[in-house]
Amino acid sequence: MGAELADRLSDDGHDIVVLDIAERAFDRIGSTFNGETVTADITDKDALVQAGIERADALIAVTDLDNANLMSVEIAKELFGVRKTVARLFNPEREESYRKIGVHYVSGTRLVAKAIMNELQAGTFPLHVGFDGDVEVVEMRVHDRGHGITVATLEATGPLRIAAVQRGARVRILSSDDRLQAGDLVVAAVGRGAHKKLRRFVEHPFAEDL
Repeated sequence: MGAELADRLSDDGHDIVVLDIAERAFDRIGSTFNGETVTADITDKDALVQAGIERADALIAVTDLDNANLMSVEIAKELFGVRKTVARLFNPEREESYRKIGVHYVSGTRLVAKAIMNELQAGTFPLHVGFDGDVEVVEMRVHDRGHGITVATLEATGPLRIAAVQRGARVRILSSDDRLQAGDLVVAAVGRGAHKKLRRFVEHPFAEDL
């Protein structure tokens, strides 16, 4: 996971520093990677400083230990003010607690389980995780300024199509004239160029740079 992310981010022109406690892990990184590597524990504050955390725009923690991932993103946010942090999560039972403390995470266990179930169930569409291109499927939380707007109004902000809306425990497919409420979780396909306009109505973990 870490090697794949490092290669992709490096190919996109970002300056990347990879930390791993096992030096042999760096062998998995591709030959075109032009970033730096540091053999260290990602929960070690001094190691993070050595890696340049004080100048970092983002930190991604994808070790195989939930506690280490959580600790490293908390250090990055609370001690160094890193605006973008994402933690890999193995135990889906921790999702609610992660949400409550404001940790952005990706639950690999849940994604893999859904993919496997999809393969077992005849007649279902393939599970979609993401495109490599100008369209992405995202989750967006409607904030107070978006309360009461219609689905059509939100879709008119740019290349955007809403797939479903979760309100409390209920998930619905809305019509164009249905109105959204503050707190609704919207799942939508979003094209390049729509993100900045969406900030008027919805929250996004990385909204300040979209």
